[in-house]
Amino acid sequence: MDLITQFPLGDDLAVTLLVLGLLSVAALVAGAVVPTRLRRDEDSAEVDPTLGRRLGAPLLSSASILLWVGLPLAVVVYLAPGGTDDRILRSAMLLVGLALGPLAAWRGLAIQLAALGVDPERRGAMLPRLGALTVAGALALAALPVVIAVWFLQTTAGPALIALAAGAAISALVVRASAAPVEAGAAAAAVLVGTDEHELDVDDEDNLGGPHLRSARMVRRGGALGADLVAVATAGAALGVLLGVPVLAAEGFVVTLLALGTALLAAGVSAVVPHAGREGHERGALQLGGLIPSVLGAAGAVAAAALWIPSQYKDLRFEDVGLENFTDPAVTGGTDTPREQLEPQIEELGGDLSQFISQTDDSQYASAFLDMLALYGITPNVVVAVALGLGALAALATVLLLGGTGHRLGGSVLRAARTSRTGGALGLTAGLGSSALTAAGALALVVLIAAVLSVLAAGVPSLALALAVHAGLGALIVVAGHAGPLLASTLLDRAGAESGSRRAAGGIATGPLGALLLAAVLIGLGALGPVVSALQLAPRAATVWEDRALHLATPASLTLLGGVALGVVTVLLMTSSLLDGARRLGANAVVETRAAMLEGRDGAELPELPEMVRRAALTPVVVAVLAPVVAGFGLGPAALPGLVVGVVLTAAGLGLWTLGSASTLAGASAVIGSGRYGGPGSWGHSGALGGAVLTGILRSVIGSVALPLALTVSLLSALAVSAVVGMSTDGTSAYLRWGIAVVAIIIALTCWVITATAPEVDLEDEHEELSRPLFSRTAEETPEDSLDAMDWEVDEEDRHEVTVTARPTRRKRKGRG
Repeated sequence: MDLITQFPLGDDLAVTLLVLGLLSVAALVAGAVVPTRLRRDEDSAEVDPTLGRRLGAPLLSSASILLWVGLPLAVVVYLAPGGTDDRILRSAMLLVGLALGPLAAWRGLAIQLAALGVDPERRGAMLPRLGALTVAGALALAALPVVIAVWFLQTTAGPALIALAAGAAISALVVRASAAPVEAGAAAAAVLVGTDEHELDVDDEDNLGGPHLRSARMVRRGGALGADLVAVATAGAALGVLLGVPVLAAEGFVVTLLALGTALLAAGVSAVVPHAGREGHERGALQLGGLIPSVLGAAGAVAAAALWIPSQYKDLRFEDVGLENFTDPAVTGGTDTPREQLEPQIEELGGDLSQFISQTDDSQYASAFLDMLALYGITPNVVVAVALGLGALAALATVLLLGGTGHRLGGSVLRAARTSRTGGALGLTAGLGSSALTAAGALALVVLIAAVLSVLAAGVPSLALALAVHAGLGALIVVAGHAGPLLASTLLDRAGAESGSRRAAGGIATGPLGALLLAAVLIGLGALGPVVSALQLAPRAATVWEDRALHLATPASLTLLGGVALGVVTVLLMTSSLLDGARRLGANAVVETRAAMLEGRDGAELPELPEMVRRAALTPVVVAVLAPVVAGFGLGPAALPGLVVGVVLTAAGLGLWTLGSASTLAGASAVIGSGRYGGPGSWGHSGALGGAVLTGILRSVIGSVALPLALTVSLLSALAVSAVVGMSTDGTSAYLRWGIAVVAIIIALTCWVITATAPEVDLEDEHEELSRPLFSRTAEETPEDSLDAMDWEVDEEDRHEVTVTARPTRRKRKGRG
């Protein structure tokens, strides 16, 4: 009992930490026990003996890239300014975060492997349970180190948690970047060669690209999803503590821990909510199975925040976190003053706030004074509860918006399928157009949330950013409640499932994935808090232009605008690099699969895949990690806020667009393949398949990578801002700072050269004996007794022979049209 009653942050927070820790341990134990028992119960399930090698290739590539990037980064973090204990702690927490991503990916793949052995009759019943294990296990991996750090570090846990979250975001980015080219190659082999050229179903055993596509989907749906959940949860916890404690005191811990615990409980509740519906209503049952836990979890979090947090700002527990005195010179004039002495005067002055606004300017001291008056005028429990509720409502709206893009009886899918009869390009245009509108609607929700939170925060930027992080945590609760739909494609959209179940599961996970990206956007924007705060508190620089590059973080600052442009360029550089890697691996997979099918081999092996994946994923990761260095030291510290905004918004827009378009085109190809709009083998089916592969690659390269990219750049900017500001104000030569940026650019260019010079398959036409079977349709033999095969000889008096050969007719592919 003394452990609880003597806890510095209060006995309620001690109990909360212990309960959250126990829930995390229970989720991890369940995630380790249940899959092994499922495999024991289903010993008769047939598992491809080469599956382990295919699953291990991207994970091994991820591990090697993490060593190449993570260890040097940990050394750089250790060399950053600060005390020895702080530097060691930052480096250690960064390494722990780097390990969380592969560990979460391994756990997610274990659930995917367990799902392979589930009988078709049991898939509907096992769906919520396996989904809950996937989501709850990932959240538990994130919550457990957070609990340990807060328990031992208490008020100093914020910077350490930022390092932990940065490591988790980098590891998630590495996992996604390694999985993207693998899925591109697998889709090209299975769909373009097996389905389009040979008219084989993806699940057909004769489709040699099918096993590669199934394993790539397992990595995306299980391993990469787990890494993303860990990244979002740790980032929300880190920024929630770092931003929430200065403005909400001990209640800043309360909101963060409450949201993480509620997300775990929402995932647990989803395990007991039925997801199976009667015939014809399967999709509605899946949606309801995710909606019920989400609404219950969000409502519980909102109610708990409204009841737990005090209704008056002066009643917050400032003394528990060392904020019992006013220390800001703008408030006290340079002398620390107890809060209880000034609070009566503050309440009196707050009644006539408009007078002070008209009499103050925009200086730093005046802004701090007005912020303090505004904070004492808010109702803490109301603003926090509304922020959580806004995030949950926005996530639910995103689930509905993006969930409809993959509905195989919905307007977007049917429109794309119908238009594909006129050509693949037009069907692709229909899918991209409808998904662009959906992405715009989802981003409009972010704008609306920002406007409402600004009003709730009474115009105080620090509180508004903290509330944005709380809104992101509210969205995370909704995602956790949709654990079943997140795993629906794995269990229901596969061979052996009923047609109604397959149709219902198509694209059902797109909505929760979009909501998860929305949560990452809100949390990533919260990283502006520590960045802008460090810029405001920095001393003056030695010259005017250096001072402007340090303090002038306004829309009129070219430094800030340069940071925004660099953020957009960073996203485009990553996209182009990953697309080039996907092209190389896809071309290699197509040629290998064609050769294997022509030779009658049992499988299409890709022995060069691990090396190609490492080369393809190295450059994007290095560009993302070094972008804050180039912005801070090359353009100036004021470029870091612009970099965060540019990367987060650009990645969010492109990510939501590609997620929706991939879901729409995949649904369109499935609809045509089921017999509508020309049916399988038709020209419309061929065009829809090409569009599905293209948008699927874009989803892997942009949509899936957008989330860890936004968090990586945001958190690394927050982690590096102190070093950037310190070197700009301690007399360090500007040439040295620019030299650091130049070295970072040289490293990125070197990695780019390594990626660009990777070997690729020869697609030229020099080898005629290989060109026809590998790179063209198989020619049909002309029957000997046809008119086209007959030669007409005319004997004339001068014995001149003229041979006329009929022009061969164009070959018609079977089933086309």
